[in-house]
Amino acid sequence: MVESSSSHPLRPLVWRLALGLGLGLALFAGETWWLLRSGLVGVDIPVDGPYAALSAAVRPVLPGLLARVAAVYVVAGMGLAAVAWALARVLGRGGVLATLAGWLGLALLLAWDRAIARPALFDDLPAVRPVLAWLVDHGEPWHPRLAAGLLALLHVGVWLYRQDTWRRRARLGGAVLAGGVVLFVATRAGGWVASDKHPLVVLIGIDAFRPDRLASLGGTRAVAPHVDRFVAESTLFTKAYTPVAQTEPAWRSLLTARWPHETGVRYALTAESRMQLQPTFAETFARAGWRTVFATDCSRFHAEGPSSGFATRLQPPRGAVNFLLEKLRYRALGVFADHALGAAWVPEFIDNRALAGIHDPMGYAERLTSRLLEEAGQGPTLFAFHATAAHFPGDPVHPFYRRFVSASEPLERRLRMHFAPVSPGAKGGWSREGAEALYDELIAQADAQVGLMLEALRRSGRYDDALIVLVSDHGESFHEDRPDLAGATPVHGARLSELENRILLAVKPAGGRGATPATLDSLVRLVDVGPTLLELSGLPALSGADGVSLGPLLRGETAAPLALYAETGFTHVSPEVFDEGHWPGAPRAFDAYRIRPDGVVELSDTAHTAVVLEKDRGAYDGQRWWVDRPRADGSVLRVCTGDCEGLDALALEAWLDAVQGRTGAGDSRKVAGHVDDPRHPVPSGTVRPSQQLLRLRPGQHPGPAHPQPRGG
Repeated sequence: MVESSSSHPLRPLVWRLALGLGLGLALFAGETWWLLRSGLVGVDIPVDGPYAALSAAVRPVLPGLLARVAAVYVVAGMGLAAVAWALARVLGRGGVLATLAGWLGLALLLAWDRAIARPALFDDLPAVRPVLAWLVDHGEPWHPRLAAGLLALLHVGVWLYRQDTWRRRARLGGAVLAGGVVLFVATRAGGWVASDKHPLVVLIGIDAFRPDRLASLGGTRAVAPHVDRFVAESTLFTKAYTPVAQTEPAWRSLLTARWPHETGVRYALTAESRMQLQPTFAETFARAGWRTVFATDCSRFHAEGPSSGFATRLQPPRGAVNFLLEKLRYRALGVFADHALGAAWVPEFIDNRALAGIHDPMGYAERLTSRLLEEAGQGPTLFAFHATAAHFPGDPVHPFYRRFVSASEPLERRLRMHFAPVSPGAKGGWSREGAEALYDELIAQADAQVGLMLEALRRSGRYDDALIVLVSDHGESFHEDRPDLAGATPVHGARLSELENRILLAVKPAGGRGATPATLDSLVRLVDVGPTLLELSGLPALSGADGVSLGPLLRGETAAPLALYAETGFTHVSPEVFDEGHWPGAPRAFDAYRIRPDGVVELSDTAHTAVVLEKDRGAYDGQRWWVDRPRADGSVLRVCTGDCEGLDALALEAWLDAVQGRTGAGDSRKVAGHVDDPRHPVPSGTVRPSQQLLRLRPGQHPGPAHPQPRGG
């Protein structure tokens, strides 16, 4: 194609931009067709039954959401077309076909780079699976970047050769070299330098982090080097526990310093009407004039609202829209929009862990770190971050997907979490070793995110004077005590146990650890974190809190021993799997939930009643567990494990009774040896509301032969 010399110099570019616009729209249409073909619920597909409310909730927001997605495709298509046309012009081939070929080549180059960085972006496309498998095994990030560099050098060389004189060529070449040097120096000289050092408190929660992954506690793999470095500079509480091993109720207990039955949040997706609003430590910071920020990249089962006390909450949308987004996997967003501009335009996709491959966890951590330093420079700041890499979809990025999972495993298990039934003998082709290896890769990925944040604080000069706490909300069970469940989906919140309830807790006070021991073996609880932050920051304590400040322990003082109250959450696993004869009355289906008109997903009233009655509830003091387990026959079996004789055992049992029945707002009250809950009548045919209490100590046979009155 020959362009007329009399035409406007920008006319060819306008036509190429129009071509790019058309290509972008065509790509958007193609991906939309693929999503519809895959059975996307709620988008021009008739739905009924329990999905009707979901469809009704998401339809109003879809047009605007899809319009913004389409805009990304249009802008990216036009940008690629402009670059392709410019490159083709350098070679003397500025025609439409040359531009089209260049457009496709650049798009493939970007896809090549992303396939190595985040292979889950393409893992469900059968046509590219052989190529993807090779890239997962052999690809390196520098491969596509080298190809891009060579392509750029080729075009620069051709362009210089076409200049009129060698002098001009040399001058231009020198300018290019100087520009490269300046760019290199600028990128290496980056970093924040704090001018005004306002008080700073940083709370980092790593979801599902098991303390046994720490090198200092016997971890055999280098899973979390950044956390290990932080632990070496802080005080590690080796016996820290959560009152409930599920994220949303655990964080509510953390914020309020109260047990789950006092917060009203006792499982994920608790209805707001059931929350018993209590003061939070974030509210205390805010009243004292601090900036308060909470951030997470996953809000499907943990979203913080205004009652959390955080003035700024950076999180994906809550409710039905977020569940829909899991289906809206527009892959080109992960290719074209995985940067700060894309995150600002479509944060529901780019800063949302629910979208495998589209979400860039390391880029997200870099942007969040910039926000942390920006907030800290404007005044006293409380900044809380919940890192969720170890949760579904569980897609490790480069280089973590090569760390621990064997290369002999099927591709789908190397790139995303694998679900297998949690039932005896149902191994699903997976192994416990494989499941733990993937977990370790995801923990390593979360560790890298935390490392970015901590290193930025060090470079900015804010690390030493900041109060920093690292904590996990719960552990993770791979059914180590059940060989018949080997390879089943790991779980947390299903049992009261060391694996699920023990957590990471490390504290670095402002100014450093000082003379405080590197490790403390006293039993502490997640509910103690808030009171500790308040005391160390010189702020008033929360009134009526169950948690206490760990400040005395951090100062090397003695403190009264503590006990943990804990209860199970609500998981996809029936408690009968772990405890034969346990009452399994809670429904585990989609219709157990309701969708409010605003799209928020909540557990229904009927399901709530059953979930609360199904819970195990217990107390732990570091030596023994007392646990109440509801039975299918209507009784409650109280089981003790550990050292169950003597005054300490009796004192802990009495404390468990007191915690469960001490307030009128609690879910249970003591009535002559029975557990009764008049506020939540149970539908007939499920379980008797009056439950006889049985006690079982080690060595005794479980059954009705050992009934004893409560508190005896």
